Amino acid sequence: MQWVKVRVLGKGSYGVVSLAVNLEDPSLPSIAVKSSRLEDSHSLESLEKEKRILDHLYGSPHILAFLADTVSFDDRLGGWVYDLFLEYVPGGSLSDLIKKRGGCLPEREIQDYTRMILKGLCGVHEKGYVHCDLKPDNILVLPLQDGTNYLKIADFGLSKEPGEEKQYGDYFRLRFRGTPLYMSPESFLFGEIEWGLDIWSLGCVVVEMLTGKHAMKWVGDVRRNLESECAFVMQQPNIPEYMSDLGKDFLRRCFARNPRERWTAEMLLRSSLPCS
Repeated sequence: MQWVKVRVLGKGSYGVVSLAVNLEDPSLPSIAVKSSRLEDSHSLESLEKEKRILDHLYGSPHILAFLADTVSFDDRLGGWVYDLFLEYVPGGSLSDLIKKRGGCLPEREIQDYTRMILKGLCGVHEKGYVHCDLKPDNILVLPLQDGTNYLKIADFGLSKEPGEEKQYGDYFRLRFRGTPLYMSPESFLFGEIEWGLDIWSLGCVVVEMLTGKHAMKWVGDVRRNLESECAFVMQQPNIPEYMSDLGKDFLRRCFARNPRERWTAEMLLRSSLPCS
């Protein structure tokens, strides 16, 4: 079947995401195509990793579905590209939804969304992966006919795969890249990448859904010196005072300083906080 890219949905360091339609059968649902030039080894490696992970996670209802991959010539990108065919989710990102709603989602709605994200994380962690970059920009929104939304976790190009420590040795810690405002203290300072990182990031996402603001704030210029970095990560994340007691307890479990004291995705999902 012939898929044609009709418009750009977004751009990033990995390449370009386009909306594609099928010329042979226009009745087929549109798909998203994430493309990277073959000569861009870093972006290509990221897409190949995402393909492997999504392939292993296929069938999880709260993970973006991988459909196929191919190599094609793209005039807009000026050469041969690696294409990753993905499920198209038309509602944009959770970040878009937060901005559209003024950054103050009702706590009951946040509970529903948190449950969906936790279900996705359970599948990710059970397979031995760590997402490493969980944030509203990387959670997609599927609008349903009843007016509610269904969330799917996307963008696994920075994720940790099982065995990476053995494959890369000490260099593994230097390979990690994430978004500092959503990173846990042990990952930000020491490069410790385990499932607890995703749980900390989830807590940041919950705060952002409730307030429209980041749970963490910059202190100094973290890009310049280690002292500023320490000041940044040692802050206590912002837990809104007006949040319910159940919600506060949930966030405390996500924001435990000791990663070994953080609750797992399965524990949080089974608890009454806030996903009852």
